[in-house]
Amino acid sequence: MGLLTSMTWPDTSLLDLLNDAEKSTEETFDIVHLELNSGRSYVVAVIHGDPDSVDDIAEQLQTLKQQRGN
Repeated sequence: MGLLTSMTWPDTSLLDLLNDAEKSTEETFDIVHLELNSGRSYVVAVIHGDPDSVDDIAEQLQTLKQQRGN
């Protein structure tokens, strides 16, 4: 189970997530899609592991963000 999918939503804080990531020794790629009380959507993704693999994915996400103009 990933860092995000093991959380109890909406009772989880960002600090809880960071603490779990610090303790974890496993490579993780996890996504959770939440609906806010306002009806809007919220997506949280966690990529955790070796800097070489995480940095590559971070660069790809940054490129995607730039392509979308955000």
